[in-house]
Amino acid sequence: MNYKVKALGARTVPGDAADDAPTRLAAVVDAAVQRHGTHGYAAPVMLVHAATAPNAVLRTLPALPPPLWRPSLAAAWAATAAVTAAYAPVEARALPPAAGPELGEAMARALDTGDAHAIKFIDTLSDAYARSGDPVLRAVAARSVEQIAAD
Repeated sequence: MNYKVKALGARTVPGDAADDAPTRLAAVVDAAVQRHGTHGYAAPVMLVHAATAPNAVLRTLPALPPPLWRPSLAAAWAATAAVTAAYAPVEARALPPAAGPELGEAMARALDTGDAHAIKFIDTLSDAYARSGDPVLRAVAARSVEQIAAD
């Protein structure tokens, strides 16, 4: 197959344009996960998609032909930006203290809720945590499951 796709939108994605698409997508996911920790209180279920949409694209990149990577990056960023613009409140709340439970416990709590949004958010957050090791993300996981369950 011959894929001829002009990657017009990829230049507008935040981050270093010299980085490859997977690196830039991971940065979008990581930022959206952290932002859920500060802004998720207003629309926790809807804001899950700001992180899970680009993470789904990131996970499928290896199956896509390389010429589709940059347009996929642009589409994922556009989805994240749209969800954030539509549902995120103006005011941030402080990130929770960095003493959250282990991610396995957060996933168990998400599974106990039976809410697919809680489960997929913790799955996505786990990817971000694997990249950064930031202990604040464990606390974000616990807070997010509570917020999603109450929504």
